[in-house]
Amino acid sequence: MNILITEDAKETREVLRNIIKFSIDDTITIFEADNGASALDIIKDNHIDILLTDIMMPTMDGFELITRIKQSEKNKNIFIVAITGLSGEEQVKKVFSCGADYYISKPIQKEDIIARLKLIYKLVKKDEPIPELKRDSFNPFEVPVMMNYYTIFTILQEDDLYQIIHHLALLYPNSDKIMLKDFITLLFKSYESLEGEFDGAFEMMIESSADDLYLSCTNISFIEAIKKYEDSMPSAYDVKYLSNSMTIKIPTQGN
Repeated sequence: MNILITEDAKETREVLRNIIKFSIDDTITIFEADNGASALDIIKDNHIDILLTDIMMPTMDGFELITRIKQSEKNKNIFIVAITGLSGEEQVKKVFSCGADYYISKPIQKEDIIARLKLIYKLVKKDEPIPELKRDSFNPFEVPVMMNYYTIFTILQEDDLYQIIHHLALLYPNSDKIMLKDFITLLFKSYESLEGEFDGAFEMMIESSADDLYLSCTNISFIEAIKKYEDSMPSAYDVKYLSNSMTIKIPTQGN
């Protein structure tokens, strides 16, 4: 596997390189660039599986780099992780609108980024069988969805939980019309029961149809945590378990 680190700060490149070599897989080939233009030159001459890129860089910033990669038929399947100190809803939206697959905020916390990169590595590697949670859709209820929100969740960062809640609030501004309160309580209880027992990262997918909201997860530990509170779920919830995944269906029209 080949990973390209694009970052104008030499110290940050070194941190990421050491994390990949010593905590992910020492057989990974690592390329480095200090700006987007240099990164494109490397991609032109080499197959790249994962791009870790800063956004604010000289010569060519990460926005343009990501956009040009995703516009390329040859390179559009590169898994792109934006690692940046940019914050705020509009900036994060801009990162994803360019085509980034994932977003990690700076400053980098070693344990947290190790957990996230380990999962991304497994997702891209493909020769390790893991439950598939597609980034475009995952709905075992076989209902056409209108919107989806894909995230990599780590128990090491409570901000991930608030990010999901924030997304739900944007998706459903009239939160009195759905049972978000019960749903959020369920997430918090499950999160708290995992603290101290689980230090990895896993995928979550939130999707919405005309009438319902769906939360999907493929992590067995988190599924087992949610099962502890299944008896207290509102009767309107519908839970579907597959061999190694779980999806909760929540009505969005009234209580």
